[in-house]
Amino acid sequence: MPAPAALLPMARFDSGVEYDAEDVFFDDDDDETTLPSPLPAQPFTLNSLTHMEYWEFTLDRAQKSLPVWETHVPTLKIRGLGTTDLETLINGFQPLVQARVEAQDVADEAFRAVQSSLLKMKLMGTKLPVFIEIQLAEHAGVQKDVDDLFAVNPRSESSILKRAGMLLPVWERANTLLAAMVPAQPTLTLNIQGVAHTAAMLEALLVGYVGLTTMLEKKESLLDGARAALRTHDRGCDRLNKDWYRLVKTAAEAGSPVLEALEGIPTEPSTPAPEVIEIQSVAQGGEDGLQVLVVYVPGGGAHATLKEVQFTLPGDAEPFTRKVPLLAAGNALGPFPVGTLVTLRTAVGNSVGTRTTAPRTLTLEEPIE
Repeated sequence: MPAPAALLPMARFDSGVEYDAEDVFFDDDDDETTLPSPLPAQPFTLNSLTHMEYWEFTLDRAQKSLPVWETHVPTLKIRGLGTTDLETLINGFQPLVQARVEAQDVADEAFRAVQSSLLKMKLMGTKLPVFIEIQLAEHAGVQKDVDDLFAVNPRSESSILKRAGMLLPVWERANTLLAAMVPAQPTLTLNIQGVAHTAAMLEALLVGYVGLTTMLEKKESLLDGARAALRTHDRGCDRLNKDWYRLVKTAAEAGSPVLEALEGIPTEPSTPAPEVIEIQSVAQGGEDGLQVLVVYVPGGGAHATLKEVQFTLPGDAEPFTRKVPLLAAGNALGPFPVGTLVTLRTAVGNSVGTRTTAPRTLTLEEPIE
């Protein structure tokens, strides 16, 4: 006869069910030889063939646990929490996921705005000195200024900004000298993405750069908050679900309906699940300026035997069927034609299953070159 629901909270955790790390859903009996388990010899591995994000596994388990809880032990409370609380947690995932998606999109946009501004300034700082050197070869003072520009190697953010800042007055002076020639010569411009960039546009980029970086910091902070909110929610749901499962399994008698119902709830084996590798940034560049450059957050990938980048292109029959090995130093996908929308994610896997990151997108624009 199954244990009455009212007695379940009094169950003692000395039946052989082990507790290990909070993130492992342990489901083995120590004394199987003397107390045969009615459960399958091999645990039902949690979605081992499905590619999902970490929170999707928690949600899947909770959705399968809720009807068992409601049907077999409806009055059971775990630290004062019951079926309505688990249902609330289930319903709370989607808004948090959507908030994270929106924060990710905004942060990506801010990051690309910073990178675009910096790349344009680098291009101006590299090419305009050559134009000035050639067009004003007879002006010794201008040539000295150009030599000073060439002495600054624009390889980092600070050096790009320094060279662009030094270039602006030299560019303006060169334009004045060209206008004073007889006949007057046109001012110097640089064509970038089909637009003639002027000295005034360089000044606007320099003035606006601090604002762009400040905005990026704010958007990244909001993204961190959205990610943290989802992870906190996930941990709360996961903890409640696992504690409920352990308590019910410990208190139930062999062959009872509730114990049989527990067999349909996915569990995690003792092997740790693979740790995802988060994407730090997705930008355009590389070969002909038409590759998708992916940089990863340091760390991640623990316990993973499979590490890959999965991506989708317009017209693909199924999403994320294109795959390349994930390189710790970063990946360069493509090149792709201008206008191509690339959707990508990372995936890590082992015998437990496969975990993925949230999808990121980038539409290829005319390269800045």
